[in-house]
Amino acid sequence: MNGFRFVVRDFINRQLENDELFLSQTKTLSGKKIIVSMQDILPTLVLFDIEIGSDGLVDDIVITDKEIEESEGVLRIVITKKFMVSRMQKLASGFLSPDKTASGRSSLFGQGLKIEGDVDDIQTVGDIVEGLVDRITRKYNNINIFKENLTKGTDWFFSDFIVRKKDFDQQSRTLNELMQRLKNIEKELKFPR
Repeated sequence: MNGFRFVVRDFINRQLENDELFLSQTKTLSGKKIIVSMQDILPTLVLFDIEIGSDGLVDDIVITDKEIEESEGVLRIVITKKFMVSRMQKLASGFLSPDKTASGRSSLFGQGLKIEGDVDDIQTVGDIVEGLVDRITRKYNNINIFKENLTKGTDWFFSDFIVRKKDFDQQSRTLNELMQRLKNIEKELKFPR
């Protein structure tokens, strides 16, 4: 599990280094200990014990299955199944039936995200989580735009190949009339009057 924790730490730090806004927000959490848990999502208790350095990057991350003692200055973030389900449902409903008039930003508090600790730290973490959700939503919107463009392109491409029932019926009648005329002409040629 030691190697995995370094991979997670390096991945988070790389994301922070590439985003000045998040890095400036995490700098306000320097020297803080953050404990993230997903108790009702994962089948077993898994806690992420994160320490933020003065540069705003993750100095250390410990992944454990043991409950960590309550102490002063610790920021606890509990991501619940309710939160994950509400975010997934919102993304799925937006993908399946987008509402062009709806605003993309909504508060994540009260939707199953629990943050315990100092009020200023809670606000900072809330801003970070909302920023992450906005980033995911932007990526989702890019996928949604791709889906719409693909649908339009497909409709345009196949519009010449797809035959509606009324067009098919009209073509069938025309073909039957032509066949009947050919039979009549054939009879006339065999048996002239």
